[in-house]
Amino acid sequence: MLKKISGTFAIVTAFLLLSFVLKAQDKNSTSTSSPYSRFGIGTLNGYSLGRSGAMGGIGIGSRYGFQINSGNPASYTAIDSMTFLMEFGLSSKHTQYESSDKKNCGNETNFNYLAFSIPLKKWWAMAFGIMPLSEKGYNIESVNETTDGTTATSITGSGTLSKAFIGHAFNIGKHLSVGVNGWYLFGTLNDTYYMYFPNDAAAYDYLLEKKLTAHNFGISTGLQYSWRTKNKNGWTLGAVFEPQQNISSRYIIHEEKVLFRNSTASSPIIDTLSHIESTGKGLTLPLTYGGGFTYTYKNKIAIGGDIYHQQWSNVSYLGSTSPYLTNSTRYASGIEITPNAYSIRSYWARAQYRAGVFYEKSYLTINGQQINGYGVTFGLGIPFSRSLSTLNLSAELGKLGTTENNLIRESYAKFTLHLLLHDRWFIKRKFD
Repeated sequence: MLKKISGTFAIVTAFLLLSFVLKAQDKNSTSTSSPYSRFGIGTLNGYSLGRSGAMGGIGIGSRYGFQINSGNPASYTAIDSMTFLMEFGLSSKHTQYESSDKKNCGNETNFNYLAFSIPLKKWWAMAFGIMPLSEKGYNIESVNETTDGTTATSITGSGTLSKAFIGHAFNIGKHLSVGVNGWYLFGTLNDTYYMYFPNDAAAYDYLLEKKLTAHNFGISTGLQYSWRTKNKNGWTLGAVFEPQQNISSRYIIHEEKVLFRNSTASSPIIDTLSHIESTGKGLTLPLTYGGGFTYTYKNKIAIGGDIYHQQWSNVSYLGSTSPYLTNSTRYASGIEITPNAYSIRSYWARAQYRAGVFYEKSYLTINGQQINGYGVTFGLGIPFSRSLSTLNLSAELGKLGTTENNLIRESYAKFTLHLLLHDRWFIKRKFD
């Protein structure tokens, strides 16, 4: 039985890992269509996985034996010492973009992450996996009529920064667990601004290209303190910390104007306005810290909350600080209800019902306005028959931004499927 399950794990793992790595290395890959991904390093992905997605995205104080929670590496020791877990997620997102006078829609379907957890000792556990950190994917076209003629502009961006991580957690006594994630960041981000004059063959086109290729190691840390009350209810308090880290990267900023760029009759006349190419510190990731808690009542109800802060205002991108980046803070809370985890009469009594809310002050300030977002989440954990594996389904309905100050409001619905595969190791089975 173990060999059959392990073979399935190996096949699924190889397929998902190959898909993720190829996507991360493709400079033209796009997993978002948000125009806000134009700024900074793009659209940031959340720190929570699986079960937490339906609970507002909480994870810092979450300590659960059937979840790989990379949001706080101290949580890895919550998993049973004879349990092997593999988890991956797929999502689909529909977004309506609205300005003061226009509306548009976009759809994305993405592979979110792949993660594993392996017990090493009763007091020591390890997890590893791969997930995106940020994504760019926008295409903005505009045509303006002026007294000087027609001006057309094309603004595009693409690319993904991904993290491959490996983490260890250790129990220190009965109540305290500490953990650390070491990660390797890799990927490429591209931005292009192109302005041209379609009705004036004697006018110079203008092109600005920016490209960042990143590759470097970093760390994040966490701790959790948990205890049981006299009536056997449970509390967990958690905290995470990640120092500001310089990322080895190569970036290019190229600016030029060209006459006869698309002409078949005349040779292009290229005037390079500037060309900056550096292999230095093109990217800094911010100082990050957060805290959270979870309260569990009679193994039936779990309630939790998180506060997560990142200091983006003093980091560098493409070798300098950006006027668009500001400090971000996320507030989230969630609840999970399991009517009867051990019921043999009702399948749906063993299911897990989840909901949550969040509010986020994002890391972007544009036109003097910080881009804030909020939303509600809900979902369901469906156990497999005769197995501890679980299918986690979640939905997120939210808004980001505003139509004021010549900005864009995003209203979206995101649906995610998380599959948690469970296997028992080191047990000699009498029957197969």
